Amino acid sequence: MANKYFNPNGDDILDEKLYGSTPSGFVDFNRSKYKWDSNIYDLMNANTWFPSEVNTSGEKKAFEQLSDNEKEIYKLTFAQLSFNDSAQEEYLSDFRRLATNKLVKATLTLQMMQEVNHSKSYAVLLDAAGNSNEVFDLYKKDDALMRKNNRISEQFARYIDKEDSAEGMLLSAMASVNLEGIYFLLGFSYIYVLGDKVPGARDMIKFISRDELNTHLPLFANIFKTLQKENKISTSVIDKTYEMIQEAVDIELEYGKYLINNYSIMGLREDLIESTVYNYANERLKRIGLEPIFKESEKTYLQKLVDKNLAMNDVKQNFFETNVTNYAKNSIDFDDF
Repeated sequence: MANKYFNPNGDDILDEKLYGSTPSGFVDFNRSKYKWDSNIYDLMNANTWFPSEVNTSGEKKAFEQLSDNEKEIYKLTFAQLSFNDSAQEEYLSDFRRLATNKLVKATLTLQMMQEVNHSKSYAVLLDAAGNSNEVFDLYKKDDALMRKNNRISEQFARYIDKEDSAEGMLLSAMASVNLEGIYFLLGFSYIYVLGDKVPGARDMIKFISRDELNTHLPLFANIFKTLQKENKISTSVIDKTYEMIQEAVDIELEYGKYLINNYSIMGLREDLIESTVYNYANERLKRIGLEPIFKESEKTYLQKLVDKNLAMNDVKQNFFETNVTNYAKNSIDFDDF
């Protein structure tokens, strides 16, 4: 008897669409309709790492030597990043239910595990810094952080349960593109600005950013483009995706300006934050096949910091070095449909 676990009369594996198919029940890595899903899955596995690989033994001393403003930037950034990963893991479990291609579902499962690993890494790092409870509870005291978390969660929730359709799924995917491609990146850059002052935090973020930029973001960019390719997506829905990324830009600019206006550090300015957010938003639009709409500028100092630290060979680890830091990312074609 057919059910969701085994359907002998289901679609052939190579005919399983991202949305709206009836899968037979098999996850077959030897037959991939898209290729990018199995490629990203393999790269996720190749990137496997654990928080214990980062040396955090000096984090408490390093944190205590920061200026007061730097300490606040550190705490508020990790408070926000930890929320991002927690929300993303929960969202992925909901988004996965909408997918009907079994190999894409398997890849989403692996991403969920990696988001949980990121949450574990924040706990390890903040425990070492001696401020774990304070940071995880900051949303209760900081109105700007509370507002940002609420706005991100509202964008996640807007389409995930209300519209079981290809168009609803596409708009939901856009919320993930915003998270992986905008909110995370500014947070990473703030820690990179502190850099050598907090080597444990810097190196932990290097691992996390590699996951987000090299696999999670390409996964959702390809999900977005595949949903467009396989379904008749109306112009009004594409207009909504532009509204969503405009909202993401507004959210990030509001929070970034709050941070630097209240806890200014190391040359961070409003115009720098603005140019960085606009550039990232344009990159996200181009990556999902849409036209950029924001004012574009030369690559900013913060973008260059993120790019520089994405090179993993200089991460200081305790063990497992060659397997984790070196992998053939250039051999992966994320756009192979």
